[in-house]
Amino acid sequence: MLNKQYNVSIDFQKKFISLGCSSFLILLAITLGVLWPSLSEQVLHNKLVIKNGSSNYDNWIRTPIPMYLEVYFFNWTNPDEVKTKSGTKPHFVEMGPYTFSEVHERVNLVWNANNTVTYEQRRTWHFVPELSKGTLDDQVTNLNVITLNAAHFLRNTYPLLKPLINIFLKTDGSLLWKNKPVRELLFEGVKDPLLDLLKTINSTSLNIPFDKFGWFVGRNLSDTFDGTFTMRTGADGLDSMGFLTQWNGSPNTGMYRGRCGEVYGTSGELWPASSNVPANITLFPSDICRSMTLQGREQVSLYNIQGTKYVGDDRVFDNGVKYPEASCWCNSNPTQCPDLKPGVFNASACKYGSPTFVSFPHFYLADESYQTAVTGLRPNQTEHEFYMAIEPSTGIPLDVRAQLQINEHLQPIKGFSFYEHVPDVMVPMIWFRQRATLTQELAEQAKLALALPSLGIYVAVFFGSIGIIMTKKHAKKIVFARDKENLVEPLDYKKMMDCEERLTSKDPQFKNVKKR
Repeated sequence: MLNKQYNVSIDFQKKFISLGCSSFLILLAITLGVLWPSLSEQVLHNKLVIKNGSSNYDNWIRTPIPMYLEVYFFNWTNPDEVKTKSGTKPHFVEMGPYTFSEVHERVNLVWNANNTVTYEQRRTWHFVPELSKGTLDDQVTNLNVITLNAAHFLRNTYPLLKPLINIFLKTDGSLLWKNKPVRELLFEGVKDPLLDLLKTINSTSLNIPFDKFGWFVGRNLSDTFDGTFTMRTGADGLDSMGFLTQWNGSPNTGMYRGRCGEVYGTSGELWPASSNVPANITLFPSDICRSMTLQGREQVSLYNIQGTKYVGDDRVFDNGVKYPEASCWCNSNPTQCPDLKPGVFNASACKYGSPTFVSFPHFYLADESYQTAVTGLRPNQTEHEFYMAIEPSTGIPLDVRAQLQINEHLQPIKGFSFYEHVPDVMVPMIWFRQRATLTQELAEQAKLALALPSLGIYVAVFFGSIGIIMTKKHAKKIVFARDKENLVEPLDYKKMMDCEERLTSKDPQFKNVKKR
């Protein structure tokens, strides 16, 4: 009887301890559910803020995503016919792509007290033959950019000097560069005596820092070509992380009026983290010395990560024709703006005063007159749309296709025989596509960051559910154990002895039993 009572008591204690454990799990679940949102936000902040040792810093300091630069040239196939047959349109054949791997590194970092960092950017390119269509020895015929620039800068010179300049241009220059190798037109550069002439011109609008011409001359492995950037680190809020505050030490480019002259947007590789999906995003590509705003379109998915695709629409290169607020991109006298049909941007201020204009490839989304003035171009959305897909919660780029075209303005110039009988046309020279796609390895890291806010809630729900189940189970057992314990009366030996004495004294049979 005593052993049974002891076992019941021990069983009751075990169930009471189990009930305490289940109560602890419920309390832990409540605490985790209340505190986890702020804890996960802090963990995410520490991962995304740009500071030495953070995950985002490691991804920013040297781009981990494979990037490629695809370059396409336009080969002018009928220049002689254009010169001799009036009304003949220039015909171009696209060549390429000539594909290069591209790596971005941030160097010469200076951490500022106002939660910004100042840095320079080093870009490295290597030719990738297996991803290219053609070799760097392929030959291209198109405008002689140096002669064109010399004529452009000297077009308003004194009339008495023009015949002398014309002789010099005809001696050392040419309307076209014929059969120039791709390697020279890109990184190695074309040596031209007229370039020395341009460098000696006393003009504040002309400052040429190179002695050979090439679309990428002096850029490979340069720390200074792209300029100096100052960027918000996100330490005071992830919603501003990655935004540029200065370029070359100034919040303004000094090239355009009003809002158009401001340094605004990100570098294009780092984006603010936001709980809301922005309607548009803005980047500042230093290649064209201006910002570009992309508009949100559809939702996309990559490795089961959801993002928003932002595209460059007809607002990007409008000059105030369709969108009056874009009129500040016009550098002419405001009374003469807009001075260009939409779809082409005057980048002369960014390109040392050269008559250089930027558009989307094949004049995609530009006024139809640009395309119909030449032949051989076939703009289409699939190939030529400028877009970026961003995961908004972390600001991670999922897929990037940044593509632009460089054009030179060919027009009659009185007094210079090369240009007296040429058509007035935007000549497509080259277009390039910078592409990058998130790898699966980085996608898994991104998924972990995205799951972080809900992970604690799931754990809290799990612990809470286990605690509630245990509470219900053991509470019933405790009640049952208590009832059972109350049914077993404790043994009273004194009462038992008294009962025995009474029985033996009254019944002789008990006495005989006792004697035996």
